[in-house]
Amino acid sequence: MSKAPPAKKAALRAMYQRQNSQAMGKTKVGRNRAAPAKASARVALPRTVPYAFDGFDKRHLPLDELTAPYTVTNFISVMEFGSSPTMDQVIVVCPRTSLTQENYSGPLTDYIAMRYDAGESISGSIATLEVLRSPIIDKPAPTAAVQYSSVRGRLHNMSVRVSCVGTNTGLYPPGSVFLGTVPTIETGSTSTGGEESLTIKTAWADDSIAVGYIKPVAAASLQEKPVILHAAVAENVSYKSWRDFAVPGTGTNPGSLPFSTALEPIVLYVPRAGAGTTVVNYRIEIGQQWCSRHPHNIMLRSTQKQHPATPPTEWHRAVAAVKDIGQHLLARAGGVAVDALVNRARGMLPLAPLAVD
Repeated sequence: MSKAPPAKKAALRAMYQRQNSQAMGKTKVGRNRAAPAKASARVALPRTVPYAFDGFDKRHLPLDELTAPYTVTNFISVMEFGSSPTMDQVIVVCPRTSLTQENYSGPLTDYIAMRYDAGESISGSIATLEVLRSPIIDKPAPTAAVQYSSVRGRLHNMSVRVSCVGTNTGLYPPGSVFLGTVPTIETGSTSTGGEESLTIKTAWADDSIAVGYIKPVAAASLQEKPVILHAAVAENVSYKSWRDFAVPGTGTNPGSLPFSTALEPIVLYVPRAGAGTTVVNYRIEIGQQWCSRHPHNIMLRSTQKQHPATPPTEWHRAVAAVKDIGQHLLARAGGVAVDALVNRARGMLPLAPLAVD
């Protein structure tokens, strides 16, 4: 351009600026067109963890912190019972501790669920209609003295499937079951219910019904479609704590053993139903996922594994989602949209590493 005649310099300069501006425009357009493709590549479809806090699923979602190796084991315990035309009943699904939380953290017992006459008063010696023990330490027969186990454990997941299996007369099942998870309930003579001589129905059922923790589901609906509930974390420190096991002596009334504060107790209130000889039959299946350590059993000790920690963000989302699933499920229990509702709620969960023992 410097050697061009002065008359042509202006024209050459204008042509150069025009070509340069066109090249810059193409570059910008190319960048703009490429940007959406790159952005779309980063968009991931919703990923789920359907097994988080599901006691029936053998897959395992580790804690959000690294711990020593342990074994993961799933069990299913079953309780079957009938309604009564003259008696209200309450079932509490929750591990029991050997001693009160106020005095000593105490070892865990293998009692996982108990059925009560709801008219019984809360005291230091509550009678039970039925007790259910977990096989985590092989359910040794109680003796006069307390039996201690060297197994160390913590209950990682606890779920309940409730179904109605019809009536003994073949009639349409009457009545309802109130069920749900509650943040905490107390028992024993040192509790408020014990000091005020409240009935089990008042302290464990009515109060929870009043605030919406447990909701009614028709027996007929449970016959067509069972309801599954998963317990959420109640107290983090208790939930993550490893404890020894003990089997209370025969002189201890199991109905008054304190409830563990790790996971939310699952409470079922079965009001009196039927008349005469008509009985509505129910089945409760309790899914449990236990984490355990075995200091002396060589065979079980060899099954212990090192589990990677779940990223904290994913862990906390899983903890929050299990609460949402439970609340929505009970709000729509017995409806045809339950499965779709649960799947949508689970869709909020991230996909964590799969671990199956």
